[in-house]
Amino acid sequence: MGAVGAETDNPTTDPKGGQPEDGRPEGGRPEGGRPAEDQPRWPRLRAALDALPPSGEELALATLLGAAVLALCNALAIAVAAPWPEQGLWLRLQHHGFDMLHVLGLGAWLALLPLLAARWGRGPSWIGWLLGTVLCSAGMFGVLSVHLQRQADAALNGLGAPILYVAYVLLCGMAVPAAFLVGACLARLGVAGRVVACVLGLSGMLGHQLVLRDDYPGVHTAVAWVAVCLLGAALAHGMLEWLEARRRLLETTLGLAAVAALATLVLAPPNAARLSLFREPGAVAAWVFAQTTWKLPAVSIPTPAAAPPSLQWPPEVVAKAAEGLPTDPVVVLITVDALRADALATRGDGPRYPSFTALRTTGAYFSAAVTPGSQTSVSLTSMFSGRYFSQLRWAPYGTGRARFIYAAADSSVRFPALLTKAGIATESYLGLLFLAERFGIARGFGRERLLVQGREHARANTVMRPLVRRVRRMPRGKAFFGFAHLMEPHEPYDRGRLKEGSAHSRYLSEIEVVDRWLDTLLRVMRTRLRGRGYIIVSADHGEAFGEHGTRFHTKTLYEELLRVPLLIWGPKIKAAEHRQRVSLIDLAPTILNIFGQPAPETYMGRSLLPVARGQQKLVPARPILAEGRLRRVLYKGNLKVIEDSRRKLVEVYDLHADPAESRNLFGLQANGGTEVERAVAELRAFFAAHTLRDGGYRPPYKP
Repeated sequence: MGAVGAETDNPTTDPKGGQPEDGRPEGGRPEGGRPAEDQPRWPRLRAALDALPPSGEELALATLLGAAVLALCNALAIAVAAPWPEQGLWLRLQHHGFDMLHVLGLGAWLALLPLLAARWGRGPSWIGWLLGTVLCSAGMFGVLSVHLQRQADAALNGLGAPILYVAYVLLCGMAVPAAFLVGACLARLGVAGRVVACVLGLSGMLGHQLVLRDDYPGVHTAVAWVAVCLLGAALAHGMLEWLEARRRLLETTLGLAAVAALATLVLAPPNAARLSLFREPGAVAAWVFAQTTWKLPAVSIPTPAAAPPSLQWPPEVVAKAAEGLPTDPVVVLITVDALRADALATRGDGPRYPSFTALRTTGAYFSAAVTPGSQTSVSLTSMFSGRYFSQLRWAPYGTGRARFIYAAADSSVRFPALLTKAGIATESYLGLLFLAERFGIARGFGRERLLVQGREHARANTVMRPLVRRVRRMPRGKAFFGFAHLMEPHEPYDRGRLKEGSAHSRYLSEIEVVDRWLDTLLRVMRTRLRGRGYIIVSADHGEAFGEHGTRFHTKTLYEELLRVPLLIWGPKIKAAEHRQRVSLIDLAPTILNIFGQPAPETYMGRSLLPVARGQQKLVPARPILAEGRLRRVLYKGNLKVIEDSRRKLVEVYDLHADPAESRNLFGLQANGGTEVERAVAELRAFFAAHTLRDGGYRPPYKP
């Protein structure tokens, strides 16, 4: 179109012939006779929208620029928030260097998406954008699938969950091209629009560093991705032409991006640097590469062909432990949610927790007990089945908000079923919905008392009152096994005496609630069931209060979550503290032993009754393990191995010299490297031999 036509059609062009800048003659009507009210009120916005979508080259540059800013934000977060590593400056430099390399490299790989979409969509440019949306949805599925599935299940309590799930994935995928479009549009509105886009993008990059700091790498990755696109699109507008005019600078930029992308495929961080990276939630690039290209660190010691033997008690030892016990025992097992071991070992706890103190001083106290998992469903399923997480079959089960991954379809026998089959009365008193038999955790009870509706936790009095009433009425000559799980203490820690104060103080006050009910149960055992009543108290897992940067439970396998109390009180039980490490997986054979019943050979635990009676000093040496979120733990002497198959890193701690688990020994050959690597090899050997692989099954990630 000629110059005259351009001036006539666009009221924002330069004035001509003495007309005002808006192209309007002095008579008040625009040139061409069009009424003023028919003119667009937001000409710059319309022009910006008409210029969309941006070219693939511009979006590729936007991705690179956004990744560069994200790398700078991460560097700031590392410098400000990351604790100084014990290994000193060299590890801190590795932390910065690998984070920057992998963020820029990931940006370079992602920059290929708009380029490929633009090349594929040479016809209407929106076809390329449609392909880009599909690719972005695939990426969002990779980083958010677990969270989106959970939200879809919970949104309408399961109604239309598959459709909602697909919609969520597509919407999250659309967020990436939408961020590109919004950023590009705002940039075309001028300086103010560009500033708005940059502020929003920076808010996302810095904001995700401040929230959910202890977990949720997929959420961090999604937020950072969208922020990169929004801010990068604002910066890239007009810069492509500027770079093309400086061809050598453009070629240098593209060359560096290509080098960074290729380097990410061959330069995986050493184990110590990985551990540092994952202590910062902004390590989204490290998370992506850990899921795609990294491998677990190798050990120089070959992995044994078979796992170390699982030593059993000789049959005569197990039989002797049951001799002289009452023929009609009444055994009550109580697990307390989130009760960490040191909560009962605090100095001055005697007056505060008199019942716990009585059980510790008059019964068998296993002060080094560990739980097989840091999630209730994992630890209790292992406790009842005598098998570890990787040996069980897990799959989504339940509906709506109650739908999670459970071992409901697993056929392993739970020990209450063996007692019920032997004619022993068994009852469960449940304050959690997912402890019901159909979920596969506490399966096999002759009578189930589900004392809660929905997912709200029942209070201790609701659970314990009917259990105490049942125990009080137990007739002579009738054996009985009862189980209860108490939700005090559990966040938000609002059921104790203290309603205000720190989370830890309110947590401790909730333990007082449990202690009072233990006092009631103890008095019934002593007065009504003298000579045949047993109380076993433990916990499903511990609780974190900032250790290793986490709070609550589930998220790690450090000692604040795995160390739990274990108390066994009753006739013929010798009062003593036992410092040898044992596991809750030992409770199934222990309780069967009290009732004179044999434990299946498939059980990984060992009866603690010979030790609790003082007949044996030590439980036979065997692997003690724990699992959670595809992390695995093995205890070997003073060493504790944590192998994370999702983050592809290994941690080994000497719990005697370093009970806080602050100094990772893996890779430090000068500090017992051979012993450390042998422990890692034994962990791998155990799971290679014992992991369930029937029909291609693989243990899933359990959120």
